[in-house]
Amino acid sequence: MRNIPTDLLRAFVTIIDLRGYTRAGEQLGRTQPAISLQMRRLQELLGVQLFAKDGNSTQVTEAGEIVAGYARQILMLNDEMMLRLTNRAASGKLRLGIPNDYADHFLPRLMQSLMGQHDGLAIDVVCDVSHVLLKGLRDGMFDVVVAMTPDGPAEGAFMTWREPLAWVGLPEAQDGGDGGLLRIVCYPEGCLYRRNMLAALQREGRSFEIVYTSPSLSGIEAAVTTGFGYSVLARRILSDKLPEIAPSSRLPRLSDVVVGIYVHDKARSTAVQSFAARFADMFVSAPAV
Repeated sequence: MRNIPTDLLRAFVTIIDLRGYTRAGEQLGRTQPAISLQMRRLQELLGVQLFAKDGNSTQVTEAGEIVAGYARQILMLNDEMMLRLTNRAASGKLRLGIPNDYADHFLPRLMQSLMGQHDGLAIDVVCDVSHVLLKGLRDGMFDVVVAMTPDGPAEGAFMTWREPLAWVGLPEAQDGGDGGLLRIVCYPEGCLYRRNMLAALQREGRSFEIVYTSPSLSGIEAAVTTGFGYSVLARRILSDKLPEIAPSSRLPRLSDVVVGIYVHDKARSTAVQSFAARFADMFVSAPAV
């Protein structure tokens, strides 16, 4: 009976989730050629073609779909086993830092799923803007941090992905004043959404005024849904309450941000790394609601 290494299965499902060999390599700390060799080895062990034969396509074949289903179950059981075994030997506290909007949108669902998988490991959560969280990680205040960066990942990323941003607001939202200033709703200073939004407006020479600032996603939603102004958020957290507005001459195009999961060097125990891997997988696969 042939055994399939879990690192090959993890690379396979990561390619599917991130839709590319290069992005999968960035997450797993490998080069694109190394990922390609892993996929070649996995196909040889399984004796099936996992991807369609059309260049560099990541379109999964029917056999690949079957393998992916089993691979996810195997990896989930592997990570759960490692968490349970390490927690029996050393229960403790994991300190997690996460941006406010991600916490509001994803954390209840993610934590409900995760909490049953690491008995004895308490989790403390702190919400703040990304640059504060990354500084806290460097200073040893956190074990795992989810943080956004403007151009590329910060040093030592465990996993990264690109997050498209979107304008949100009601079509009937009005400009304020005789000068036609665009009314802006945003997070406090230091937020990358705010920085990206204001930079795009300034680049296009668009006049604006900040009329509402809130540290929470619920506060932003309240202002935007009452037509008080426009804002910018990650597209994946949008709901029916926050309709997306397509870029136009009125609202300029926005650059993506890079989201990363970071693990402190001194916290890289098996338990913490297994938690980070499971957390990362859930972020990639979690649909917007």
